[in-house]
Amino acid sequence: MMKHGKTFAFMVCLLMASAPLFADSYSVEVLLEGYLKNDLSLKQLSTSLEKQQLNSQITQLNNGFDIQISTGTITIRPGSEGSSFSFRPSATASIPQASNLGLSVGSSVSVKNDDASVSDTSISVSADIISSSVAERSVTLQKSERQVLEAERKLSNGYLTAEKQFYNELKSLYNAASSVISAEKSLSEDRISFEQIVAQGYASTSSKYRTAYMKVLSDERSVETANRELERKVSVFAAKCGVEYTSGTAMNFLPTEIPQVEAVDVLSFAKENYTELESALWTQYINEASRNASSDITLSASAGFTFDNSQTKSNSLDASAKFSWSNSLSVTGGVSLPVGAENASPVITMGITVNPFGFKKTDLQNQVTELNALQEEYDIQSAEKNYETAVVNQQSSLSDILWSRQTNAESYQLYSELARDTAEWYAQGIVSKSEYDAALVNEENYRLKCLMNDIDLIIYNNETELLFCRDGE
Repeated sequence: MMKHGKTFAFMVCLLMASAPLFADSYSVEVLLEGYLKNDLSLKQLSTSLEKQQLNSQITQLNNGFDIQISTGTITIRPGSEGSSFSFRPSATASIPQASNLGLSVGSSVSVKNDDASVSDTSISVSADIISSSVAERSVTLQKSERQVLEAERKLSNGYLTAEKQFYNELKSLYNAASSVISAEKSLSEDRISFEQIVAQGYASTSSKYRTAYMKVLSDERSVETANRELERKVSVFAAKCGVEYTSGTAMNFLPTEIPQVEAVDVLSFAKENYTELESALWTQYINEASRNASSDITLSASAGFTFDNSQTKSNSLDASAKFSWSNSLSVTGGVSLPVGAENASPVITMGITVNPFGFKKTDLQNQVTELNALQEEYDIQSAEKNYETAVVNQQSSLSDILWSRQTNAESYQLYSELARDTAEWYAQGIVSKSEYDAALVNEENYRLKCLMNDIDLIIYNNETELLFCRDGE
């Protein structure tokens, strides 16, 4: 036990050495690279982005130029006098961005005993006259693009969040190392006190002897517990970083330097890029676009030509129209005018659909729409207030970090000078070993505090950047 106490000063000197003593020493950059590489959440976010990009392409195809070719229903009729079959092939093309402009061609084909006949061959063109389809298509495409943008933002924020988590875990290791140092300091001091009691001749059965002895045993357990905790944390951390770690070298695994960064000014970001506010403004914009795209009145029309129209028994010019209002009233009509046939009469079609409760439903929906718009305005106001709070919080946090960083750096400088002087005084017999050990421990503790202050600044930068949209960074 006495021999163990004499090694304390030597151990602290090892902790303060800047050169790595074991192969398990890695730089922060290497550890961070491995940590990010092994982060499963980043892989999931990357996959989500790829999936969203594919979905966006599908949306663009669904809302772009489209062509369909169909055989129609094929009907086969077997019979004793021979079989027959019929079908109606057709082809359609549509251009949604041009008022739903569409072109369709179709024909009825019948084949019986190798005799084929063609009828009702039609060509028609249709388009929306009054419609919300073009505006709705624009909204759909914007929503799809937004989903890709948000997936990109999530991946970018995922890297910042993972980096922040990395530094929090690294800071936890330094805290654990500081606990080991403090426990060793207490053990060394209590051993010296115990040695003094022994030297004073107290019997091993005396209360003072046993109290001092039990204190040393308790300190030894505390040191062992602190070392085991540090060992456990380092082992887990090394595995997350994907690096090799030799058990029992936890102190030497900790990086001796932290990357130096400049503090990010929260006011350097535009207010409208504050994530919560940007999201609220986007929601209001796209919902307003959706509301403006919605129309109570729709009117569409089509015109075409049919060869050998079975209804008019001749070729015919065809026209049709459809009118609807508030999902309450729908009127459809069409006419086929015979061409090149005598005594042929035109064919007129008409249909009316009425929903008695449609107007009431529309009125209620309009009230809900107004409340939604009001709620969106409240969300914007709330986001603006939260922005002001976030700015104050970040400025206060940065001020505290910089103050702590400066004071700890000054204290480390003072304790470093004191440790060097104390080493000389101890060699000359001017100060006691406990005073020398205390100087070394204080120096090491403030060195660890300085490293943790550097980490705090990196974490602050991460947290500040996460508050804002940083598209294109």
